Amino acid sequence: MLAARFMDIGDLRLVQEDVPKPGPGEILIKVRASGVCGTDAHILKGESASTPPVILGHEYAGEVVEAGEGVTSFKVGDRVCVDPNIFCHSCYYCHSGKVHLCLNLTALGVDIDGGFAEYSVLPAAQAHLLPPNVSFAAGAFIEPVACCIRGLEQAQIRPGDEVAILGGGPIGLILLQLAAAAGGRVTVSEPVQSKWALAKELGAQRTVLPEQLAVDAFDVVIEAAGVKPAIEQSIKIARRGASVVWFGVSPQGMAAEIEPHEVYRKELRISGSFINPFTHSRAVKLVGSGAVRVEPLISHRYPLKDIHKALDVHSSGQASKVMIIFDD
Repeated sequence: MLAARFMDIGDLRLVQEDVPKPGPGEILIKVRASGVCGTDAHILKGESASTPPVILGHEYAGEVVEAGEGVTSFKVGDRVCVDPNIFCHSCYYCHSGKVHLCLNLTALGVDIDGGFAEYSVLPAAQAHLLPPNVSFAAGAFIEPVACCIRGLEQAQIRPGDEVAILGGGPIGLILLQLAAAAGGRVTVSEPVQSKWALAKELGAQRTVLPEQLAVDAFDVVIEAAGVKPAIEQSIKIARRGASVVWFGVSPQGMAAEIEPHEVYRKELRISGSFINPFTHSRAVKLVGSGAVRVEPLISHRYPLKDIHKALDVHSSGQASKVMIIFDD
């Protein structure tokens, strides 16, 4: 099979490997679609942790082609999406009901071979059935939608709240749909104006350039770009008593300048949002019902052999979602 294996910083190799065999409790899937994520780019640059050599790709969906010993929840031919995050269930955080903060967290496509390959072995517990009406490409979006549900929970949006989402990429546009469904009046800040039309189609009340955002104007601010200017701006545009969520994945080691007195004076609630604790099944329902539209977010589709081009387009800032599509 063809696979994209991360060897070291800046070294992602297309390699031919044997199709893996599922062990007890595992399934083998033929990967049909795999999304390119900002985390993949961060890993390649050495800005996010990984365990090489490893096949990247943690947003993916496919078809079960073999079930290992003891697997009864799936059969050959089932269409599934993948929750990549695997918890130890024995550390302090797992025992406290905070599994996403697991001290021994590992993830498919980060620490364990993932979805940038024609086939992938995974624990059956990490797979979720796809509704018949959900395409494999939409199924590859379930993981980021699940993460965005967590972000929305952290934001605590109330109907009528003025919500600013900083970043109009695919994550920002998923958060937009969830925030609008929660009753928020959403403004999307995005410097690439070609992305504005889709944001408005998906429910944005306003689309603006970052410099057009008013100070002290928003009840909820969700930073969805992972860049220093947006993080710093999130504090300035939040009004008193606001909720601020830093959702975007910033490079490890990046620092931002925040004035603590502003946080104190405004009594801001600032939170991070990390992965997808117990939100994956809800994400399947939201995508399956059409409550969250994901296919319009796909701007580019590439075969796996063009993975390097796909990553370049992703990093250009001009794309929305770049998707690796596997043909028969």
